[in-house]
Amino acid sequence: MTMFLISLLCLNSFIGFMIYKIFYKKRKLYDDRFGMIMAMSCSGILSLNLSMIVQFLFPENFSIVMIISVIVCGLIGVLFGSLVKFQSLLAGFFNGIVGGLMGNMLGLVIKDPSICSLPAAYLTNINQNMMLFGVFGTFLAGVTIFFVFYSLKV
Repeated sequence: MTMFLISLLCLNSFIGFMIYKIFYKKRKLYDDRFGMIMAMSCSGILSLNLSMIVQFLFPENFSIVMIISVIVCGLIGVLFGSLVKFQSLLAGFFNGIVGGLMGNMLGLVIKDPSICSLPAAYLTNINQNMMLFGVFGTFLAGVTIFFVFYSLKV
């Protein structure tokens, strides 16, 4: 289970690194409006997914994990926002923070369904739900990055 989550974390980090590298090479081709949309969507979905998987990996000390992942996700947003201008820098930063917070909250609810008053039957499927949401988040990040990358070609 842990190796599966680590591999998902590495895959999402690789996806984020590759799309940043591609956008860095093509940063002169798009305008400020597209750059801001790109920074917001890429940083938001990558931050959500990375913070959710990190929350799955470290079950104890969720407050420390949450603070560190929100800071890292804000830096991801700054990294994507730095490709265009100052407005995109702020938009990427805030979307990175919001994505990080949402991923942490989603990870906490999946690990402990009683937070949202879900039935006790969900407690038996926690590992299965963590794997399912991890794969779904990776798929969602891949599809989002594909559509943003495809919009460069159109």
